[in-house]
Amino acid sequence: MSYIVLARKWRPQTFEEVIGQGHVTRTLMNALLKDRIAHAYIFAGPRGVGKTTTARLLAKAVNCTQRQGASPCNQCDICRSITEGRSMDVVEIDGASNRGIDEIRNLRENIRFAPAEGRYKIYIIDEVHMLSKDAFNALLKTLEEPPAHAIFVFATTEVHKVPPTILSRCQRFDFKRIPTREIAAQLAQICQQENIQIEPESLMLIARKAEGSMRDAQSILDQMISYTDGVITVQSVQESLGLIQEELYFEFTELMRQQDDRAILNYARTIFHSGHDLMDYLYGLENHFRNLLLARAGQGGELIDTSDHFRGKYLELAEQFQEADLIHYIDLLVQHENLLKFSPNPELVLELLLLKLAHKPRVDELSELLELLKRGDFSGGQAVPTRRSGVPSASGGQTSVSSPSGSPSSARVKEPPNPFAGLLGKRPAARPEPDVRPASQAQAEASAISFQELQRRWPDFLDQLMTTRPTLATFLQEGVLHSLKGTVLEIGFDVRNRFHREHVQQNKGSIETALRAHLGASVHIRCVELDFQQLGIEKPVHSPEEILEDLRKKQPLLNRIIEKFDCELWESPSSKNP
Repeated sequence: MSYIVLARKWRPQTFEEVIGQGHVTRTLMNALLKDRIAHAYIFAGPRGVGKTTTARLLAKAVNCTQRQGASPCNQCDICRSITEGRSMDVVEIDGASNRGIDEIRNLRENIRFAPAEGRYKIYIIDEVHMLSKDAFNALLKTLEEPPAHAIFVFATTEVHKVPPTILSRCQRFDFKRIPTREIAAQLAQICQQENIQIEPESLMLIARKAEGSMRDAQSILDQMISYTDGVITVQSVQESLGLIQEELYFEFTELMRQQDDRAILNYARTIFHSGHDLMDYLYGLENHFRNLLLARAGQGGELIDTSDHFRGKYLELAEQFQEADLIHYIDLLVQHENLLKFSPNPELVLELLLLKLAHKPRVDELSELLELLKRGDFSGGQAVPTRRSGVPSASGGQTSVSSPSGSPSSARVKEPPNPFAGLLGKRPAARPEPDVRPASQAQAEASAISFQELQRRWPDFLDQLMTTRPTLATFLQEGVLHSLKGTVLEIGFDVRNRFHREHVQQNKGSIETALRAHLGASVHIRCVELDFQQLGIEKPVHSPEEILEDLRKKQPLLNRIIEKFDCELWESPSSKNP
C-alpha cells in the first residue's frame, strides 16, 4: 500500500477528535442529538483548521446506521464508504473548478434523485466564494427550498466574498485558528504513535510556523521526518524551514541596552547577509517584544507560545522594560513594515530601524527628567555654578557685590511646568500690554526700596533665580536696570536683543513673584528697548544660540533634554527682523 501522509492518516474520524473547534462541534452534536439538522451550512475560516473534515463528519453522522450519540460509528458500510471517498451520497465539488452556471444547473438536476443508500444526500462545495455571480443566482432557489433528502455544506476561506443572499439561507459557523499549544500537543501525540523522536522545542517551532493550521503543521512534520535520519532537533527544523534563531532577538535586546551603534550595525549586517527574509525577521522581532509585554503582564508567562527555556528568559528579561516602552517598540516596528518590504535599499532601512529602537528614550528616563523639572532641580543632581556679574545701569555704571553663602529655601517659588518655554521649540506668547496701574493703587503698593538698594541686591536675586529658573535668569542678565518709577521697574534691552526682551516680558509674572519673595516688596516689571551703543552701555549682546550653548554647559538637565528630544532653537520672526 502506498504511503499516506500524516495530514490524511490523522484526519479526525469523530467530532471529539476535532482540535480547537469546540464551539462548532458542540453545536453540531447537539443538533444531531435533537434531530434538528439544517438544510444548508457554511463553514468559514482559515486553511487547514477542519472545515472539510467537519463537513465529512456531519455527512457520516446523518447517514450512520449504527450511530450511538452524535459521532458516527465509523464501522458500518456507509461510514466506511464515506471515509474512503466512494459514497454515492456525498458529493464533493471544487468551487474553483466548477464555478460556472452550467455546473450549478447540473447540480440542480441531480439533486432531485434520492440517496443511493443513506438517509441524506450531502453536497460539499469547497471554496464556494469562487462561484460566479450567475452560479450563485442559479443556486438561490434550490438552496432556499431543497428536497427533504438534500443537505448543503459550503466551505470557504473568504466568507466576505459570498453574497448575503446565500449567507442568509445558511447556518454559519466560523472556524478559528488552532492555538499553538494545542497543535504542538497533537503533533506530540502523532510522534508518539508513529515512534518519531523529536525535541519538545522542535514541536513548538513547527506549531508556530503553521500559524494556526493543523494541516500545515502535519505537513511540516512530514517534511522534517524525511529531512532527518534520527531525532528531529531544533537546529534541523531551523535549517530546513529557514527559521531565525530566537537567540538573535535576545542578542539584539542586549545591544539595545548597551546602545553600541557599531555593534548594532554589525548585527544588522549579519542579519542581512545571512540570507534570512527581512520581513520574517521583522515579524519575529515584533513577536519578541510582544512576548516581553506578555511576560510583564504577569501570570507566569502562560500566554507566551514558546518552549519553557525561552519562557524563563522572557520572564527574566521583561523586568528590564516598561510596558509603555514595549508598546512603543512594537508600534515602531509595525510602522516600518511597508518601508522595509518595498524599499530599494532594505539593508539601510533595517539599520535605521534597529538604531531607532536602541536610542528611543525610555519611559523611566523621561519620568526622571519630568520629576527634576517638577522639583525645579535644573542642575540634574549637580551643583549649579553661580554666575557673578555686576549690575549695569542705563548710564553704564556697575555695582559689584558679594554673593550670599546660600539661597534661602523660603525664596524658592512655584514655577510653571515648562521653564524652557521659548527656547526649546515652544512659540512665545503674544507680547502683553505694559503694566500701567492707577496712581492710587501704585501708592497703596508703594515699595520702601530705592533704586540704589535694588541695584545693590540685584546680583543676589539673579544668583537665586539661577537655581530655579536658569534660562530666565540668563535671559534677564542680558538687560540693564533702567529706572524705578513708583513700583514699576524698567529693564532695558538692546534693540538687537528683541528675542531676550520678549522672553523676559512673557515671564514677568514669575520674575515679580520671585522679586517679592526676595525683596519683601512689590515690584512690577516693564521691558523697554534701548540702544546700548548710543547710550554708551558696554554690555555684550549674546545671540540665542550662544545663550543656549552656555546653558548646555552649565545645566546638565537642559543638555539631557536637548539630546533626548533632539531639540532645535526656535526664534520668533520679530527677533530675526528687529
